[in-house]
Amino acid sequence: MVGKPSVGSAFRRAVGEPVLPEVAPRAPGSSVLLNERRRKVFLTVLDRPGIHLRELARSLDIPLQSLSWHVEILRKAGLLLSTRMGKFAALSVAGQVRMESLKDLALLDIVKNAAIIRVLQRRARTRSQVSGDLKVYPQALDPSLRSLFIRGLIARDPGRVEFEVGPRMQEIIQEFRDSAEEREASLFELLARDGLQPVLLGRDGPKVEIEVNGARKRVKMTAQIVPHVIRVLGK
Repeated sequence: MVGKPSVGSAFRRAVGEPVLPEVAPRAPGSSVLLNERRRKVFLTVLDRPGIHLRELARSLDIPLQSLSWHVEILRKAGLLLSTRMGKFAALSVAGQVRMESLKDLALLDIVKNAAIIRVLQRRARTRSQVSGDLKVYPQALDPSLRSLFIRGLIARDPGRVEFEVGPRMQEIIQEFRDSAEEREASLFELLARDGLQPVLLGRDGPKVEIEVNGARKRVKMTAQIVPHVIRVLGK
């Protein structure tokens, strides 16, 4: 009967067992994020915007063919975007990253590039000194140094040989700090559009705990509003 609790729910209440909150019924198949693997892919891309498909497959230990299928479903649902950058396609969550910022984040998602920034945040260093700090050959750093320099993520005074953190690196860190509330609201709108009826359970800095409406139960998920590399390099 409409508006009355089921016999099962009434019985569980009577014997003191927990009862799940009432949730609005959903049309079958209305959400693509109820699939656990797709939800994991979505949340990983949210935390690592700019990641490319092969790196995502490695980090999640999902076969590339299977991952490609899930990514395509998420893309067709309007949840993920795929942007071609050179040889690779950079993935991002819709509405979370501007195109210019995505180019920077795609560079910073490469471990070597982020490590160079980390070294230069401590103090200005020459190419040889960065090489020594990271224990790699100087020649192996050249492509990374060139790419980071072109994007303005690192800089060098014409009269000196040392590299230092560039102005663009500071801008992108500030950009994500200033827009956290806006991107959180955008994320909730995206989840609602997927039919999940998200509810905020708690917030711990850039991390939010969300409960979404599953077919038979509420599902909890943890979302990082500020990307991982920005959290690390912004300390």
